Amino acid sequence: MFGGNKNFTDWAQELWRANKTGPYSMGIGNAAAWLGMPVISPERFESIASKLENQDHAAQLPPDTDPTVVAVSASENMADIILYSNHVLTGAGSSGTLVDLHPLSRGTVNINTTDPFNTEPIVDYRALTNPVDIDIMIEMLRFTKRYFFETRLKEFSPRQVQPPDYVNEPEDLAGFLAENLSPSEFHPSGTCAMMPRELGGVVDENLRVYGVEHLRVVDASIMPTLPGANTCQSVYAIAEKVSDIWCVRRYITNGS
Repeated sequence: MFGGNKNFTDWAQELWRANKTGPYSMGIGNAAAWLGMPVISPERFESIASKLENQDHAAQLPPDTDPTVVAVSASENMADIILYSNHVLTGAGSSGTLVDLHPLSRGTVNINTTDPFNTEPIVDYRALTNPVDIDIMIEMLRFTKRYFFETRLKEFSPRQVQPPDYVNEPEDLAGFLAENLSPSEFHPSGTCAMMPRELGGVVDENLRVYGVEHLRVVDASIMPTLPGANTCQSVYAIAEKVSDIWCVRRYITNGS
């Protein structure tokens, strides 16, 4: 938890043993569960999915978005993910960290035109620009509260730290989320999507960049949307698949 600083670790452990204070008293997420919206919000998941289906997809993107990117946004049936992702909750934990694995807001990555060769690209997450993301996160907050306070975990006298107890109304929760959410959970993807070019794709099924010879992209950016899994293992699988593609191509080229 505290790296290789033994003095700091010893001090933190001493505080914890003495009076349950110090760094070890901080609530830090230490477990993960991939839960579908039917589990998180059985009363509202259908209405949230309906709200998403009736959205103007182009209105959720920057005004200068390329038409092919608007097309892929419209083709993503994210409402089905809300409706049919249903996982059974098992086990327990000591704290909760909420992650919307399938955010609907779409960010951008653009070249810095001021100095394109010596500066990093301009990344705009555009977090929470799609209001359905806020609806989903509010339901996740409510689910987490029910999970800790209305199940057998209540025997352990859980204590709500964030958001404060008095923040309950949807507009107040939305404000709390806007001020406290991280725009990324270290799972960026989609900037070089493997899709048909007319739907905003950048690479084909062999990960070759459209319109460029001898260039492939092999990383998380080819995934049009996040998988229901850790992206690291997913990228390993992508790399192994590309390795097979190269081996087959080399075999055919050599004619052996």
